[in-house]
This record gives sequence, structure tokens and C-alpha cells, in this order.
Amino acid sequence: MKFIESKQNPLFKQWLKLNTRKARKQSKTFIVDGLRIVEHALESGLIETIVMSESYHQKVAFTFDVQVYVVPDQHFKLLIETENPQGILGIVKEPELPLKSGKILYLDGIQDPGNMGTLIRTADAAGFSGVVLRSGCTDPFNQKALRSSMGSILSIPLILNDDLSYLRNCNTKIYAAALENGVNYRHINYPDESVLIIGNEGNGISDEVLELADQRIYIPMIGAVESLNASIAGGILMFEMQKSCT
Repeated sequence: MKFIESKQNPLFKQWLKLNTRKARKQSKTFIVDGLRIVEHALESGLIETIVMSESYHQKVAFTFDVQVYVVPDQHFKLLIETENPQGILGIVKEPELPLKSGKILYLDGIQDPGNMGTLIRTADAAGFSGVVLRSGCTDPFNQKALRSSMGSILSIPLILNDDLSYLRNCNTKIYAAALENGVNYRHINYPDESVLIIGNEGNGISDEVLELADQRIYIPMIGAVESLNASIAGGILMFEMQKSCT
């Protein structure tokens, strides 16, 4: 265990840069916040370093098998994008999990980190084989998305910046969540290998992606609302698509 007292320490500066997408992309590492996800990352063999606040370290009665650093509380808060951090974080390598056949979630233009993390978590919970993110989506490795994913980002295959190559070469049935010319989502028997496309929160699925879909599906609204939050709609559709497999 090592103590870092200064914000000018080169290692601390390196960690601080991980709050930017550019640095995360270049280093292929990111920050996870909180004991639960740190333990999950340790079990996955992806964690490189653990950082604790000084006050958290004073309460800890266990050890880790990776290098641990302790920093003053005020410095630790600079590394975490929450008002009340737990006091422990991990520097984690991006997982490289192969995309397997099955049901795939394809995200087109998802911008809200909370929606991104929730969709990844729900895909994991619904037994989807992986998630493909088209260029233009928010970074799934930012801290808000990671908190919303509750660690699922470490266990479900994630393909980044895949543009349209996956859909163009896909031999499975492709379903797009879109109201216009769509079919009630309950009226379809979804095959074991299929793709669900969820689009941007405000604009929906882009035209060039939508034209590759075999079928458009929608969720009927009973009340006065016209649409659902992207992560809520995605969750309903993903679990419906898996009904035929359970």
C-alpha cells in the first residue's frame, strides 16, 4: 500500500485524466466507483489498481491482491463524479469479450449515460448475448453509465464504434423499435438469433439504420403519453424477445 499526498503526483494526474473520454480511449482503462463494482472487477481479473480515500482506508479491515494507493479525502473527490463517494475506486482495463450468437442489442445514438448503463444492465439481465454501440453513442465507460450498469459492463460483450458493419453482415432477424409502420411487439414470435435496435432518446433510430431492419415494432400506449424512456422501452422489448427462449 502506498500513500500519495500531492495532486501533482504523475500517477494521480493520470487517474484524473480518466474523467475524459479521450484518455479512457487511449489507455483502454476507466474508473469504477464503490466497493461492490470494485469486487466485481477483481473477480473478472480486470482491475489494475485500487485507490482509497484516507478516511475509507482507516475503516478497511481487508486486503486486496492488487496495488492499493491511499490519497487525501479532498483529492479522492476529484477523481469521482458523485457528491458523496464511498471512498474506494478501481482503475480497470476495458473487457474484451467476444460477441456470440443469440439476441443482440444494437444502440443507435443513445446519449444519456443513465440510459446507456441501464440498457446494458437490462441486456445482461434478459440474457442477451451482447451489445453493439454505433458511433455517436455516449461513452459506456463514463462513471454515470457505469453506475447505472451495476457492473454488467464487465460481464456482457460490448462492441464499440461498430457503425453499420454488424447489421450489414448480420444473418439474423433485425427488429427496430419504431412507431411508424410498426407491428405490436407482442404479435411477433422472435427467433433465437435476432437483433433489437433502440434509437436516440429524442430522434429515434436514424434513417440509414432503420432501413436495414426486417421489422419495425412498437409498444402500444394506453395512457396519454406518446412514448417511453429509451431504457424502459428497451427493457420491455428485450424481455418480450426472450420469452420464446425460456
